[in-house]
Amino acid sequence: MTNSRELYDNRWWALGAICIPLIIVSIDGTILNVALPTIATALHTTSSQLVWINAAYIIIFGSTILLGGSLGDKYGRKWMLLMGMIIFGAGSLGAGLSSNPLSLILMRGIMGVGGGLLMPATLSLITNIFPENERQKAIGTWAGMSGIGVAVGPLAGGVILTYFHWSWVFYVNIPIVIIGLLAISTLVPHSKASNAPPIDLKGALISFFALMSLFYGIIQGPEIGWLNISVIISFMVSVVLVYLFIKYERQQKNPLLDINFFKIPEFSSGVIAIAISFFALFGLIYMLTQYLQFVQKYTPFQAGLALFPFALVLLYGSPRIPLLVNKFSKRKVVVCGFIIMAVGLFLFGIERTSSTYLIVLIGLVLVSLGMTMVQVPASDGIMGSIPRERAGQGSATNAAIRQIGSSFGIAIIGSISQSLYVLKLSGTAALESLPPDIANSALLGIPRAINIGKELGSSGEVLIKAASQAFVYGMDISLIITAFIAVAGALIAYKYLPQ
Repeated sequence: MTNSRELYDNRWWALGAICIPLIIVSIDGTILNVALPTIATALHTTSSQLVWINAAYIIIFGSTILLGGSLGDKYGRKWMLLMGMIIFGAGSLGAGLSSNPLSLILMRGIMGVGGGLLMPATLSLITNIFPENERQKAIGTWAGMSGIGVAVGPLAGGVILTYFHWSWVFYVNIPIVIIGLLAISTLVPHSKASNAPPIDLKGALISFFALMSLFYGIIQGPEIGWLNISVIISFMVSVVLVYLFIKYERQQKNPLLDINFFKIPEFSSGVIAIAISFFALFGLIYMLTQYLQFVQKYTPFQAGLALFPFALVLLYGSPRIPLLVNKFSKRKVVVCGFIIMAVGLFLFGIERTSSTYLIVLIGLVLVSLGMTMVQVPASDGIMGSIPRERAGQGSATNAAIRQIGSSFGIAIIGSISQSLYVLKLSGTAALESLPPDIANSALLGIPRAINIGKELGSSGEVLIKAASQAFVYGMDISLIITAFIAVAGALIAYKYLPQ
């Protein structure tokens, strides 16, 4: 057993090892986006199967996080980190070997289990390894590394698809997993709660199905319609299960999630800030990836490269945010971060089909800087406001909120944009000149419209132009709405986040 002095001496090396699984888990949330068209062709997937190939990872990841945090507190955070890495690696191998959509969906779910086990362990280990005066800096590095995956994922996917088979989108995880296992085994000390309570399995099951139901509705809503009976039922079931979960947890002596945490202003305001910031971030990246490839005609590699400045700002800025917090306050830094995010999002709201990359670059820098200023103090506020022996719960809550916020961002912003796309494109001369069945297909989204336009040859250029303008119209308004949500985040932080 590593003694406290040795643990202290090795804390920065341990942080480097902890960041290895963090990076691959965060990258896997976005790397698949650029590979989906290739996978759809290779495996002959239906549109529904393609949605679930992308969604299975997010759903299972978000649904197992709370249990992963409690298991780490009780049995050891290092062991959960190692176990999560092994399961994630096995799922990656299986996903690369998949020869049909169903097996790929299953393997993506297994990868999600691994992510759900290891993600809470990363932040709770940092909270227990580092003293309070260094914790913000360590969490800043953690936040920067986790954010890098959002921007690096599309770039890595573009590079892999340029030179390798699509399965290497998953195989690339395996050598990183092996390096991570060796580094964690060697450098990360054991850590667990001194008097960990029994695992709340009933609470874990209720929370699992509540989140599963919520994620189903969020992800299927844009695909089959928000008023579809299965979507409505999934949301109703989720609401009922969340109510039962809260009621049950309040009655437990050792709950999976201590509801009383939300009575702590720094904890609850931190959770809200994380949710809003990831809502805005993932909604923006979802729209930008399509805008760059479908409207600006970027290749997957070029689109990934265009998003890369986002990662650079996160990597450079995250470890430096604690200096701002020490000079001013958490409240001021978070409020300013949301305002900067809002300015960047408003800037994206004036994009046109003929806009240059300069607007994208400035907007990305502003949003990533604002995101960094929000995420680091908010995460530190969540982790610093609860007892260290409950760090797994705090970390799991942080990670679960990130997943929920991200899913809402993609689903809601994507849905608003798609609805406005249909509204703008409907009634145009380009659409009315097409047969009804082809016109309806073009209304399903800009990829369909572009493919139809290409099949029509020179006469299809009018349709492609109209579809591009309709897409940008939907993107502009949806991101302006997102900017107002960021402003709301600033107001909430100003009112409720302690100095």
